[in-house]
Amino acid sequence: ARAARIAATRLTDLLWVSGDGTGLAGMLAVAAVNTTVAALPRAVAWCADGRLWEYAADPDTRVLIVSELLRVSAPSPILPRVAAGPGRLAGCPVRPGDRLALVARHAADAHRSDPNCVSPAPARVAQLVFGAGSHACPGARLARAQLSDTLAALAAYLPVVVRARAERRAALPGWATLSIRATA
Repeated sequence: ARAARIAATRLTDLLWVSGDGTGLAGMLAVAAVNTTVAALPRAVAWCADGRLWEYAADPDTRVLIVSELLRVSAPSPILPRVAAGPGRLAGCPVRPGDRLALVARHAADAHRSDPNCVSPAPARVAQLVFGAGSHACPGARLARAQLSDTLAALAAYLPVVVRARAERRAALPGWATLSIRATA
């Protein structure tokens, strides 16, 4: 119970909420589920396959590998939004207040460059997976902290992927099975 209270306090401290928070809690919950279900396992697998554990083990470079892994894995591929004004989307009318679900098809430059801690993407590019300006994800710090903690916990074991099977029936990109094994 004590550990859960400490974790809950840390989680609350990581969140940024402005105004009355209307709609923010729901968006944050969706983003947190996306990150936990989709981004963390994919980032761990990428770190294992790319043999990037040296960067994850070092607190000075962990922030770089976290940013790079989130850049290429799009931590929240489904983005809930509310239309601010009228318009048309793919020929369909959109009214103010309509709820939209945007799907991120590609992460920022992931199709051109793998995670690289020696020459990481500029911060303005890496941030794009979390949106920008007034549309920036309020859970970005939480996603970074989740991945940082996960990588720090695993790095000493130098895990490798021993079995992975993509989940083909889920809305989020992820694994039906992802098994890793310690090598250290």
